[in-house]
Amino acid sequence: MLTTDDFYTTLGVPKSASQEDIKKAYRKLAHQYHPDKQGGDEKKFKEINEAYQVLSDPNKRSRYDQFGSAFGSQGFSRQGPFDGFDFSQGFGGFRQGPFGEAQGGQNFNFEDIFDIFGDAFGGRSRAARREPEESGIGMDLRISLAISLYEAARGAKKTIQIKQDVSCRECGGSGAEKGTDLVNCSVCGGRGEVREATASFFGNITRVYICNICRGSGKVPKTNCHACKGEGKKREDKTIELKIPAGINNGEAFIVKGEGQAGFRGKKSGNLYVQVSVETDKSFRRVGNDIVYEMPIKITDAVLGAHLSVPTLDGEKEIEIPSGVQNGELLRLKGLGVHGSHKGDQIVKIKIETPRKLSGKARKLVEELAREI
Repeated sequence: MLTTDDFYTTLGVPKSASQEDIKKAYRKLAHQYHPDKQGGDEKKFKEINEAYQVLSDPNKRSRYDQFGSAFGSQGFSRQGPFDGFDFSQGFGGFRQGPFGEAQGGQNFNFEDIFDIFGDAFGGRSRAARREPEESGIGMDLRISLAISLYEAARGAKKTIQIKQDVSCRECGGSGAEKGTDLVNCSVCGGRGEVREATASFFGNITRVYICNICRGSGKVPKTNCHACKGEGKKREDKTIELKIPAGINNGEAFIVKGEGQAGFRGKKSGNLYVQVSVETDKSFRRVGNDIVYEMPIKITDAVLGAHLSVPTLDGEKEIEIPSGVQNGELLRLKGLGVHGSHKGDQIVKIKIETPRKLSGKARKLVEELAREI
């Protein structure tokens, strides 16, 4: 006898799985075991469909959890992908709201219905949902890169080396052995897509999907390239020069177009996404587009004023300390902050240092100063 864990086991999810987790697991397995695919398994595909039709319906799932296989006689069958929907009453139980929306009855998500139709037949319900790899477009790559505060503030060029699928040099990315031609794909007849008509409750349903042999190009090598085995790409170490934009923030990413994985047989490459991590600087800290530097000065310089050298991102600069400057007072150096869409400033925060020990002579002078002021 079946246990209440069997449908969950079939989909590879725990009993606590959310509806979204169940849907994701179903799509993945249906795509993997569809009988039209190479290595597909019709029996496994039917089991997956049966499990999904039960667990995707909250009411049926609840009864299944309670009664297990005993509920099979109440509506579980192995007829096909639409089992589990009660069509005997049409789509009754709904009334139209003031804006044309369905109201009343049980929640009914038409998008889920069309998702299930597409997945059940091994395709997609919408062309926009095709994954890049299905059409042969190269996948995007994502990397993390540590940079200094100076590089973030001024921009920089960095050279990195990554493992990447690159266009095969032997065949120029076509996948065909040198001296041989590309010919029409025998599966799709050169159209790049496959059409299949399937009988259903609603009549014949025609699905259109990208040919998984030619990936939509309609052409295949007459003889596969010996170097890339017909893929048109190979995995290699590649050196890439990155241009880090000035003003980039910690955690931000920038795109290097076309530097992702090479496409299938010369198709468009993906992009490279570079996420930066800005290292902490021991002298400066960033506030927006400004750079803050805490500058220690002697008490005499604060009282009398002085011309002192202050470090900046661009090297040492001379700054005038006005007489009578206060502890914590901010002095601004225009344009010496972070560059980018606009230039920030460097903020010099005054930190007056009070001596911990005084000589006898120094103490007398300070006492005399205290009486004077």
